[in-house]
Amino acid sequence: MSFILFLGIAFCGIVSCVLLSYILISYNDRHLFDVTRKQLSDYSEGLSYDIARTGFPSGSDTTVAEQLYLLAENYHGRVLILDGSLQVCFDSYRTKNGKTVVAPEILEAVAEKTHFSYDEESKSATYVRVLPSVTGSKENTIFFMRYDMSSEWSRYQTSRRYIMMIALCLSIIIFTLAIVLAVVFTRPLRRINRALTEIGNGKFDERVEVRSNRQVADISDSVNQILERTHEMVENRQNFVSDVSHELKTPMTSMKILADALLNSGEELPPMVHEFLTDINSEIDRENHIISDLLALARMDRKTDTIQYARTHINEILDVILNRVAPLAESKEVEVVCESYRDIYADVDEPKMITAITNIVENAILYNRPNGSVYVTLNANMTYFFVTVRDTGNGIAESEIAHIFERFYRVDKDRSRETGGTGLGLAITKDIINAHGGQIKVYSKINEGTTFSVRVPLAKPVRNGGKA
Repeated sequence: MSFILFLGIAFCGIVSCVLLSYILISYNDRHLFDVTRKQLSDYSEGLSYDIARTGFPSGSDTTVAEQLYLLAENYHGRVLILDGSLQVCFDSYRTKNGKTVVAPEILEAVAEKTHFSYDEESKSATYVRVLPSVTGSKENTIFFMRYDMSSEWSRYQTSRRYIMMIALCLSIIIFTLAIVLAVVFTRPLRRINRALTEIGNGKFDERVEVRSNRQVADISDSVNQILERTHEMVENRQNFVSDVSHELKTPMTSMKILADALLNSGEELPPMVHEFLTDINSEIDRENHIISDLLALARMDRKTDTIQYARTHINEILDVILNRVAPLAESKEVEVVCESYRDIYADVDEPKMITAITNIVENAILYNRPNGSVYVTLNANMTYFFVTVRDTGNGIAESEIAHIFERFYRVDKDRSRETGGTGLGLAITKDIINAHGGQIKVYSKINEGTTFSVRVPLAKPVRNGGKA
């Protein structure tokens, strides 16, 4: 939105500057010669009376001739006075007196009463006018002047440059103003978007506090009302999950004790009873695992399960995990290969980090192909350490990837039941990685396998003005 707003303001402003400069330059073009031409028109108007009064050029009064010489000198040009037969009566250069001059400019002036033209190459203008007769005579007198326009052309070019420079400066100012306005006007919406993104990541205690203008404030209030209700619903759900899990924990423990007691009583049990008790014991273990996962999620949701940071050797964590999953990998006929590029130490909660990475590696083994492989790599830069787990399984469809971190979501539900999956492992993993200030990403292609990439800060995250 900010980019569209920026484009709109910049486009309208710059187009306005271009149009304004075009209008000014066009006006300048049209009126470049107006001043001098008006002066010559006024002078030639008065010249008719002076010629009639003095009898120029045959009279003894030299006033008109002196004025014409002065005019030619002032305009750095040449003045000719011709009679009706196009014979020169006066030439400020004194070279064409008495000669007949037939020029296109003069002929056009005879037909149109006036002529003006400009030669851009020589920067000179030609003004020709048939002088009005003040004595009623039908004999025409023609005023011809060719004069230098270099100074006017220089002023025109200067003014044109000024107009273009001003237009360029205004365009830069408008461009800058468009950026500022786009940032200022969309800043509240970006703040709302950031808050909603945090909320989308599960931080339901976030609130949108924007008071830019009334419309944005109304949006902020509406979003906060929705968040209040959502937060209440989430808290109720968390409380329910936590309470139910606690309530189930005790009877499940009791049943586990009773089943173990019967199996280990030393008495010979009928085969069917022994088989049933073994199955019951296995299902109790499975239910206890689910309840433990639910309690772990509930504690993290309610922020009661804090991260206990300690300086930890990450390479040793991977060794512990690989030793733990080795029996599972052997039973599934999956090869696990680990490669670490250097010794890495980081501030993490060791038990939780082991849980998070173990969940990923176990999934890579459980949902792999027979005789498949799992490749685990460990690396780091100056800020983060990276754990990558790549398997050779069937892969995950692109439509499923966005949901695999949701609770109780299972990609292949039939296979998940066979392997005992609950759909909580990756949800716990993501919560642990997020709590460490890290990030987890998934890349997968059908029939090619899946790669989980974990990035975790080497140092303990600092929040709230320096408090972790």
